[in-house]
Amino acid sequence: MGGVHLRLLAERTGLTGALSAALARPGFAPVHDRGQVMVDLAMAITLGATCIRDIRLLEHQRPVFGPVASHSTAWRTLSEIGDPGLARVEKARVEVRRHVYGLLRDCPEGFPEVTVEGVPLSGWTVIDSDGTLIAAPSEKEGAHGTYKGFLGHHVFVATLDNTGEELATTLHPGNVSANDADVNIDILTRAVAQLP
Repeated sequence: MGGVHLRLLAERTGLTGALSAALARPGFAPVHDRGQVMVDLAMAITLGATCIRDIRLLEHQRPVFGPVASHSTAWRTLSEIGDPGLARVEKARVEVRRHVYGLLRDCPEGFPEVTVEGVPLSGWTVIDSDGTLIAAPSEKEGAHGTYKGFLGHHVFVATLDNTGEELATTLHPGNVSANDADVNIDILTRAVAQLP
């Protein structure tokens, strides 16, 4: 039953519903709710999926959750999003994050604090950003020669040290420098926008 807890967490925090509302299109009633498809794709990745076709990893959960979208439906879901949909998805993530942070603040331990050499940084929110080169097995879209001598992409990720969660990710050609000012400003701007 791997991943069941993730699906339930998405439902109980309101993520599934928020994504469904963000991806809804007037006059279009899909067989598979688009927010649920996005959550299922995330679950599949957590379970080891390396391509969209691997959404079939969730088939063993059919008795618990019902039918899972096919890989072609997953492809359509992703292709339907576009820039306006992506902005709505990011807004939905902020709203859900606001709700979850409120729950964390209400816990006896409070919102997680970052500690440096054993000293808590009370009231601080710490964002960490980093870039990673990913090799491309062939000439994929956006792949470029890297300084390490292989063809690939440069992925930048910003995480919140307080909770360990990913706030933002951007994909760039492999020849983009880790010190590129525009790239770093962009990833940090996106990360800050995700904080309630």
